[in-house]
Amino acid sequence: MNKDASKPRAGRAITLKAYAKINLSLDILGRLPNGYHSIRTVMQQVDLFDTVSVSVREGGAGMRVTLSAEAEAGLDTKALPTDARNLALRAARAFLERYAPRFCGSVAIHLQKRIPLAAGLAGGSGNAAAVILALARLCPPQGMPLPAEPAARMKSLMELGFCIGADVPFCIMGQAALNGEPGLRGDFAAACALAEGMGERLTPLPSLRGRVIIAKPAAAVSTAAAYAGFDLSAVPAHPDTQALVAGIRAGDGGKVRKNMINVLEIPVLKEYPEIADMKETLAADKNAECALMSGSGSAVFAWYRDRVACETAFDALRRAKKTVWMADLL
Repeated sequence: MNKDASKPRAGRAITLKAYAKINLSLDILGRLPNGYHSIRTVMQQVDLFDTVSVSVREGGAGMRVTLSAEAEAGLDTKALPTDARNLALRAARAFLERYAPRFCGSVAIHLQKRIPLAAGLAGGSGNAAAVILALARLCPPQGMPLPAEPAARMKSLMELGFCIGADVPFCIMGQAALNGEPGLRGDFAAACALAEGMGERLTPLPSLRGRVIIAKPAAAVSTAAAYAGFDLSAVPAHPDTQALVAGIRAGDGGKVRKNMINVLEIPVLKEYPEIADMKETLAADKNAECALMSGSGSAVFAWYRDRVACETAFDALRRAKKTVWMADLL
Protein backbone atom coordinates (compact mmCIF):
# COMPACT_ATOMS: atom_id res chain seq x y z
CA MET A 1 0.00 0.00 0.00
CA ASN A 2 1.27 3.48 -0.87
CA LYS A 3 2.49 5.13 2.33
CA ASP A 4 0.75 8.35 1.28
CA ALA A 5 -2.62 6.70 0.59
CA SER A 6 -4.06 7.87 3.88
CA LYS A 7 -3.28 11.54 3.20
CA PRO A 8 -6.05 13.92 2.17
CA ARG A 9 -5.85 15.13 -1.40
CA ALA A 10 -4.57 18.70 -1.76
CA GLY A 11 -7.11 21.44 -2.17
CA ARG A 12 -10.27 19.46 -1.47
CA ALA A 13 -13.27 21.36 -0.17
CA ILE A 14 -16.87 20.71 0.87
CA THR A 15 -19.75 23.04 1.65
CA LEU A 16 -22.62 21.74 3.81
CA LYS A 17 -25.84 23.17 5.17
CA ALA A 18 -25.95 23.20 8.98
CA TYR A 19 -29.63 23.28 9.89
CA ALA A 20 -31.18 24.83 13.00
CA LYS A 21 -33.19 22.70 15.40
CA ILE A 22 -36.19 23.40 17.56
CA ASN A 23 -37.32 21.50 20.65
CA LEU A 24 -40.86 20.21 20.27
CA SER A 25 -40.74 19.42 23.98
CA LEU A 26 -38.17 19.59 26.74
CA ASP A 27 -38.49 17.79 30.07
CA ILE A 28 -35.91 17.77 32.85
CA LEU A 29 -36.00 14.66 35.02
CA GLY A 30 -33.39 15.55 37.62
CA ARG A 31 -29.70 16.15 38.22
CA LEU A 32 -27.08 13.53 37.38
CA PRO A 33 -24.08 12.68 39.60
CA ASN A 34 -21.80 14.63 37.22
CA GLY A 35 -23.79 17.82 37.88
CA TYR A 36 -25.56 17.89 34.52
CA HIS A 37 -29.29 17.32 34.11
CA SER A 38 -31.08 14.27 32.81
CA ILE A 39 -33.41 15.38 30.03
CA ARG A 40 -36.01 13.99 27.67
CA THR A 41 -36.63 16.09 24.58
CA VAL A 42 -37.86 15.78 21.03
CA MET A 43 -35.81 17.77 18.54
CA GLN A 44 -36.69 18.63 14.96
CA GLN A 45 -34.52 20.24 12.29
CA VAL A 46 -35.93 23.14 10.28
CA ASP A 47 -35.07 24.77 6.97
CA LEU A 48 -33.08 27.62 8.47
CA PHE A 49 -29.39 26.98 8.02
CA ASP A 50 -25.84 28.25 8.19
CA THR A 51 -23.52 27.36 5.33
CA VAL A 52 -20.27 25.72 6.46
CA SER A 53 -17.36 25.49 4.03
CA VAL A 54 -14.36 23.31 4.92
CA SER A 55 -11.19 23.04 2.85
CA VAL A 56 -8.15 20.87 3.47
CA ARG A 57 -4.65 21.38 2.08
CA GLU A 58 -1.52 19.34 2.57
CA GLY A 59 1.88 20.71 3.39
CA GLY A 60 3.66 22.54 6.13
CA ALA A 61 4.82 21.49 9.54
CA GLY A 62 2.09 20.22 11.80
CA MET A 63 -1.61 20.98 11.81
CA ARG A 64 -3.21 24.39 11.38
CA VAL A 65 -6.94 25.08 11.72
CA THR A 66 -8.41 28.50 10.94
CA LEU A 67 -11.96 29.83 11.09
CA SER A 68 -13.68 32.84 9.58
CA ALA A 69 -17.30 33.93 9.67
CA GLU A 70 -19.73 36.38 8.15
CA ALA A 71 -23.43 36.90 8.61
CA GLU A 72 -26.56 37.90 6.78
CA ALA A 73 -27.50 41.55 7.06
CA GLY A 74 -29.33 42.23 10.29
CA LEU A 75 -27.93 39.23 12.16
CA ASP A 76 -26.04 40.24 15.29
CA THR A 77 -22.76 38.31 15.48
CA LYS A 78 -21.00 40.31 18.20
CA ALA A 79 -21.21 37.27 20.47
CA LEU A 80 -19.73 34.90 17.86
CA PRO A 81 -16.21 33.80 18.83
CA THR A 82 -13.78 32.81 16.08
CA ASP A 83 -11.16 31.46 18.46
CA ALA A 84 -10.92 28.19 20.43
CA ARG A 85 -14.31 28.87 22.06
CA ASN A 86 -16.03 28.27 18.72
CA LEU A 87 -17.53 24.77 18.52
CA ALA A 88 -16.68 24.38 14.82
CA LEU A 89 -13.01 25.01 15.51
CA ARG A 90 -13.05 22.64 18.47
CA ALA A 91 -14.77 19.98 16.36
CA ALA A 92 -12.09 20.18 13.66
CA ARG A 93 -9.26 19.80 16.14
CA ALA A 94 -11.00 16.94 17.94
CA PHE A 95 -11.63 15.09 14.67
CA LEU A 96 -8.04 15.44 13.49
CA GLU A 97 -6.60 14.44 16.86
CA ARG A 98 -8.70 11.26 16.88
CA TYR A 99 -8.80 10.21 13.25
CA ALA A 100 -5.82 11.95 11.58
CA PRO A 101 -3.17 12.62 14.26
CA ARG A 102 -0.32 12.63 11.69
CA PHE A 103 -2.03 15.18 9.47
CA CYS A 104 0.31 17.96 8.37
CA GLY A 105 -1.44 20.76 6.60
CA SER A 106 -4.20 23.28 7.01
CA VAL A 107 -7.94 23.13 7.53
CA ALA A 108 -9.85 26.31 6.76
CA ILE A 109 -13.45 26.70 7.97
CA HIS A 110 -15.78 29.46 6.85
CA LEU A 111 -19.20 30.03 8.39
CA GLN A 112 -21.96 31.91 6.61
CA LYS A 113 -24.31 32.59 9.53
CA ARG A 114 -28.06 32.80 9.13
CA ILE A 115 -29.14 31.14 12.40
CA PRO A 116 -29.40 33.68 15.24
CA LEU A 117 -26.91 33.27 18.08
CA ALA A 118 -27.71 32.41 21.70
CA ALA A 119 -31.20 31.38 20.65
CA GLY A 120 -31.61 27.70 21.61
CA LEU A 121 -31.50 26.73 17.91
CA ALA A 122 -28.19 24.77 17.98
CA GLY A 123 -26.45 27.07 15.52
CA GLY A 124 -23.02 26.39 17.00
CA SER A 125 -23.70 22.67 17.42
CA GLY A 126 -24.86 22.45 13.81
CA ASN A 127 -21.66 24.13 12.64
CA ALA A 128 -19.61 21.62 14.63
CA ALA A 129 -21.59 18.72 13.15
CA ALA A 130 -21.01 19.99 9.61
CA VAL A 131 -17.26 20.24 10.23
CA ILE A 132 -17.14 16.67 11.55
CA LEU A 133 -19.06 15.34 8.53
CA ALA A 134 -16.92 17.34 6.12
CA LEU A 135 -13.66 16.10 7.59
CA ALA A 136 -14.96 12.52 7.57
CA ARG A 137 -15.04 12.90 3.79
CA LEU A 138 -11.89 14.97 3.32
CA CYS A 139 -9.48 13.26 5.73
CA PRO A 140 -9.22 9.47 5.38
CA PRO A 141 -8.39 8.06 8.84
CA GLN A 142 -4.75 7.81 9.90
CA GLY A 143 -5.35 7.08 13.56
CA MET A 144 -8.44 5.47 15.05
CA PRO A 145 -10.28 3.74 12.18
CA LEU A 146 -13.59 5.20 11.08
CA PRO A 147 -15.97 2.28 10.44
CA ALA A 148 -17.28 1.77 6.92
CA GLU A 149 -20.65 0.30 7.98
CA PRO A 150 -23.17 3.20 8.13
CA ALA A 151 -24.58 2.63 11.64
CA ALA A 152 -21.14 2.12 13.19
CA ARG A 153 -19.71 5.08 11.29
CA MET A 154 -22.55 7.29 12.46
CA LYS A 155 -22.11 6.12 16.06
CA SER A 156 -18.39 6.94 16.01
CA LEU A 157 -18.96 10.43 14.64
CA MET A 158 -21.79 11.09 17.09
CA GLU A 159 -19.66 9.96 20.03
CA LEU A 160 -17.00 12.42 18.94
CA GLY A 161 -19.67 15.10 18.55
CA PHE A 162 -20.95 14.57 22.08
CA CYS A 163 -17.47 15.47 23.37
CA ILE A 164 -18.01 18.88 21.75
CA GLY A 165 -21.60 19.54 22.84
CA ALA A 166 -24.79 17.75 23.84
CA ASP A 167 -26.73 18.82 20.70
CA VAL A 168 -23.96 17.90 18.23
CA PRO A 169 -24.91 14.18 17.89
CA PHE A 170 -28.47 15.09 16.89
CA CYS A 171 -27.16 17.66 14.41
CA ILE A 172 -24.89 14.99 12.89
CA MET A 173 -27.75 12.54 12.39
CA GLY A 174 -30.00 15.26 10.96
CA GLN A 175 -27.38 16.58 8.57
CA ALA A 176 -26.57 13.03 7.47
CA ALA A 177 -30.21 12.69 6.43
CA LEU A 178 -30.58 16.13 4.87
CA ASN A 179 -27.21 16.62 3.17
CA GLY A 180 -27.16 13.17 1.58
CA GLU A 181 -23.99 12.09 3.36
CA PRO A 182 -22.35 9.15 1.53
CA GLY A 183 -22.04 6.11 3.73
CA LEU A 184 -24.36 7.47 6.40
CA ARG A 185 -27.83 7.11 4.89
CA GLY A 186 -28.81 4.31 7.23
CA ASP A 187 -31.93 4.08 9.38
CA PHE A 188 -30.25 6.22 12.03
CA ALA A 189 -30.08 9.32 9.81
CA ALA A 190 -33.16 11.40 10.66
CA ALA A 191 -34.20 15.04 11.04
CA CYS A 192 -36.35 14.37 14.13
CA ALA A 193 -35.40 12.39 17.22
CA LEU A 194 -36.12 11.69 20.85
CA ALA A 195 -33.07 12.55 22.95
CA GLU A 196 -32.55 11.21 26.46
CA GLY A 197 -29.83 11.16 29.11
CA MET A 198 -27.75 14.28 28.56
CA GLY A 199 -28.99 14.32 24.96
CA GLU A 200 -26.70 11.57 23.70
CA ARG A 201 -29.26 8.72 23.62
CA LEU A 202 -31.11 9.29 20.38
CA THR A 203 -34.09 7.50 18.86
CA PRO A 204 -34.89 8.50 15.26
CA LEU A 205 -38.46 9.61 14.59
CA PRO A 206 -40.43 10.57 11.49
CA SER A 207 -40.47 14.32 11.05
CA LEU A 208 -43.36 16.45 12.23
CA ARG A 209 -45.05 18.14 9.30
CA GLY A 210 -45.74 21.82 8.86
CA ARG A 211 -44.02 25.15 9.01
CA VAL A 212 -42.79 27.37 11.84
CA ILE A 213 -42.30 31.03 12.54
CA ILE A 214 -39.19 31.55 14.66
CA ALA A 215 -38.91 34.81 16.60
CA LYS A 216 -35.78 36.07 18.33
CA PRO A 217 -36.07 38.65 21.11
CA ALA A 218 -32.99 40.73 21.80
CA ALA A 219 -32.21 38.85 25.01
CA ALA A 220 -29.33 36.37 25.04
CA VAL A 221 -29.89 33.48 27.47
CA SER A 222 -27.08 31.52 29.05
CA THR A 223 -27.89 27.81 28.86
CA ALA A 224 -25.95 27.17 32.07
CA ALA A 225 -27.84 29.93 33.88
CA ALA A 226 -31.21 28.64 32.62
CA TYR A 227 -30.52 25.17 33.97
CA ALA A 228 -29.08 26.58 37.19
CA GLY A 229 -32.33 28.48 37.76
CA PHE A 230 -34.51 25.44 37.18
CA ASP A 231 -36.46 24.06 40.15
CA LEU A 232 -37.96 20.63 39.49
CA SER A 233 -40.48 21.06 42.32
CA ALA A 234 -41.89 24.19 40.64
CA VAL A 235 -42.94 22.41 37.43
CA PRO A 236 -46.76 22.41 37.20
CA ALA A 237 -46.96 20.03 34.23
CA HIS A 238 -44.48 17.83 32.42
CA PRO A 239 -44.85 16.83 28.80
CA ASP A 240 -45.97 13.27 28.20
CA THR A 241 -43.04 12.60 25.91
CA GLN A 242 -44.17 9.11 24.95
CA ALA A 243 -47.57 10.48 23.95
CA LEU A 244 -45.83 13.19 21.92
CA VAL A 245 -43.71 10.57 20.16
CA ALA A 246 -46.80 8.46 19.48
CA GLY A 247 -48.57 11.53 18.08
CA ILE A 248 -45.67 12.26 15.73
CA ARG A 249 -45.58 8.65 14.55
CA ALA A 250 -49.35 8.59 13.96
CA GLY A 251 -49.61 12.10 12.49
CA ASP A 252 -51.98 13.03 15.34
CA GLY A 253 -51.63 16.82 15.57
CA GLY A 254 -53.86 17.11 18.63
CA LYS A 255 -51.75 14.68 20.64
CA VAL A 256 -48.59 16.47 19.53
CA ARG A 257 -49.95 19.92 20.40
CA LYS A 258 -51.09 18.82 23.88
CA ASN A 259 -47.59 17.67 24.81
CA MET A 260 -45.49 20.48 23.37
CA ILE A 261 -44.20 21.70 26.73
CA ASN A 262 -40.77 23.11 27.60
CA VAL A 263 -40.19 23.08 31.36
CA LEU A 264 -37.23 25.49 31.03
CA GLU A 265 -39.73 28.20 30.17
CA ILE A 266 -40.51 28.45 33.90
CA PRO A 267 -37.23 30.11 34.97
CA VAL A 268 -36.43 31.74 31.62
CA LEU A 269 -39.75 33.51 30.98
CA LYS A 270 -39.73 34.79 34.56
CA GLU A 271 -36.24 36.20 34.14
CA TYR A 272 -36.75 37.57 30.61
CA PRO A 273 -40.19 39.18 30.17
CA GLU A 274 -39.38 40.09 26.55
CA ILE A 275 -39.26 36.36 25.72
CA ALA A 276 -42.57 35.83 27.49
CA ASP A 277 -44.06 38.73 25.52
CA MET A 278 -42.84 37.28 22.23
CA LYS A 279 -44.30 33.88 23.04
CA GLU A 280 -47.61 35.51 23.94
CA THR A 281 -47.58 37.38 20.62
CA LEU A 282 -47.08 34.17 18.65
CA ALA A 283 -49.65 32.25 20.70
CA ALA A 284 -52.28 34.95 20.09
CA ASP A 285 -52.72 33.76 16.51
CA LYS A 286 -55.62 31.30 16.63
CA ASN A 287 -54.26 29.59 13.49
CA ALA A 288 -51.05 28.57 15.27
CA GLU A 289 -51.07 25.04 16.65
CA CYS A 290 -48.69 25.89 19.47
CA ALA A 291 -46.12 28.48 20.55
CA LEU A 292 -43.06 27.35 22.51
CA MET A 293 -39.58 28.41 23.52
CA SER A 294 -36.83 26.37 21.88
CA GLY A 295 -34.23 24.85 24.21
CA SER A 296 -33.06 27.38 26.76
CA GLY A 297 -34.14 30.29 24.55
CA SER A 298 -34.22 33.02 23.65
CA ALA A 299 -35.93 32.00 20.40
CA VAL A 300 -39.60 31.07 20.46
CA PHE A 301 -41.53 29.49 17.63
CA ALA A 302 -45.08 28.95 16.47
CA TRP A 303 -46.00 25.72 14.67
CA TYR A 304 -48.50 25.82 11.81
CA ARG A 305 -50.04 23.01 9.80
CA ASP A 306 -51.70 25.54 7.49
CA ARG A 307 -48.94 27.00 5.30
CA VAL A 308 -50.99 29.98 4.12
CA ALA A 309 -51.88 30.92 7.70
CA CYS A 310 -48.20 30.76 8.59
CA GLU A 311 -47.26 33.07 5.72
CA THR A 312 -49.99 35.53 6.70
CA ALA A 313 -48.81 35.63 10.33
CA PHE A 314 -45.18 35.97 9.23
CA ASP A 315 -45.97 38.95 7.02
CA ALA A 316 -47.86 40.63 9.88
CA LEU A 317 -44.94 40.13 12.27
CA ARG A 318 -42.51 41.53 9.73
CA ARG A 319 -44.69 44.61 9.31
CA ALA A 320 -44.65 44.97 13.10
CA LYS A 321 -40.82 45.03 12.93
CA LYS A 322 -40.37 41.74 14.78
CA THR A 323 -37.19 39.74 14.16
CA VAL A 324 -38.65 36.59 12.64
CA TRP A 325 -37.85 33.77 10.26
CA MET A 326 -40.18 31.30 8.55
CA ALA A 327 -39.01 27.74 7.92
CA ASP A 328 -40.38 24.37 6.91
CA LEU A 329 -40.02 21.40 9.24
CA LEU A 330 -37.65 19.00 7.51
